[in-house]
Amino acid sequence: MSHWAAGKIITAGLLTVGQAQNEDTSSRTTTSTSYADASGGAFSASVTVPASEAVMVTVRSTQRNSGANNTITSWSASGSTSGTVYSANDNAAIIVTGTSNVSLMLRYRLSGLSEGETLTVTMKHRVNTASTGTFDNRLIILEGCP
Repeated sequence: MSHWAAGKIITAGLLTVGQAQNEDTSSRTTTSTSYADASGGAFSASVTVPASEAVMVTVRSTQRNSGANNTITSWSASGSTSGTVYSANDNAAIIVTGTSNVSLMLRYRLSGLSEGETLTVTMKHRVNTASTGTFDNRLIILEGCP
């Protein structure tokens, strides 16, 4: 499967891809039952979209709940020219039930972006019912796809 437009001349410069990483090792919390930023504000990373118009998004969270409820992490993405290209949702989420810390990761290939724009990915969090979700370590890795 080709990720290049028909007739596009491929040069070494077009094969150059960027990457970005951001890690938060502070303990953060939320009591929101809809997707929102955790305490401490927005946690995000940004990368320039390469000529392939695709970016691999990896998010990892170590999280737990104050009770027997769910602590849920997803992400949203916005392009500087494309606007919102992905919204946080439970179908692509890290869901941990109970009081034990669990560390999970998910990866997603985000395509259909605009070459050269800045893509910003922001983690979003929620709980499924009245409780406190705690996040002890969060990581976002963005890799331009060649």
